Amino acid sequence: MAVPESHEPLHPDLMPTLRKLVRGLEVLFWALPFALLVCVQETMVSWWESWGIGPALAAMALLWYGTHSIGHFQKQERVWQSTVHFAQVLALLMLGLVPFLHWQQQMTSDTMTWTQMGEAQKHIVYSACIFFTASMMYVLNLNHVLARLAAMLPDPILRADVRLFVYLNFGLFLTLVIGLWMHQKADWVFDLLRQSAPAFAESIGSYLGLAAMMKAAILWIATLVVTFTMTMLWKTKEAILNSVFSLEPPPLPESETADEVDPSRN
Repeated sequence: MAVPESHEPLHPDLMPTLRKLVRGLEVLFWALPFALLVCVQETMVSWWESWGIGPALAAMALLWYGTHSIGHFQKQERVWQSTVHFAQVLALLMLGLVPFLHWQQQMTSDTMTWTQMGEAQKHIVYSACIFFTASMMYVLNLNHVLARLAAMLPDPILRADVRLFVYLNFGLFLTLVIGLWMHQKADWVFDLLRQSAPAFAESIGSYLGLAAMMKAAILWIATLVVTFTMTMLWKTKEAILNSVFSLEPPPLPESETADEVDPSRN
């Protein structure tokens, strides 16, 4: 007995691209917290200098590799491919700016004001600022990539969940940008607090204490953004795996299997 049309094998080009897509999502799932850890250590911990730029280079290279792997899926979709390519460019930009992030950490250990810096030192600070801007744009664009990917998958629950997490991350990004601006203006914000809420300002102590509180809040918000993005990566990977298993040809009924084994029964 011939196999029904519903039992035809999958398209030969589909499984390799799905395999690369799942591998890329898994690499990004582990690379994002690793990159966050490395960037925090590079900017806040002085003893991290002994590791050099190796960990940061590895983290950014993993982000690029994961983004490159998911780009093999649906190459004919222009909107999807343009979104993935933009994320790849941002990952390459971060990879190239890693040395400036390391040098900027070495500069912050010295007591030096902006007016005392030379042109080369200011260039390092500018490059480090570009690195952090590119990193925020990368995570934000990765959320957009996952939303585009969920729209192409036959899972309405995944699309709704990813849409919710994207909205939450967008709100957290706005809060993160406001927190970064307030951290740079900690002295001005502390003077404003002393005028409007003197008791609260007195409990903080000085603008240095306020800056430390803001830095902790910024780190907490960034961790939430990465956590939500990791959740989307994991849910998308599981949805793809479940859809792949659902595309497997269903097993033949026992009667049909017996007829194929013993044609004389027909």
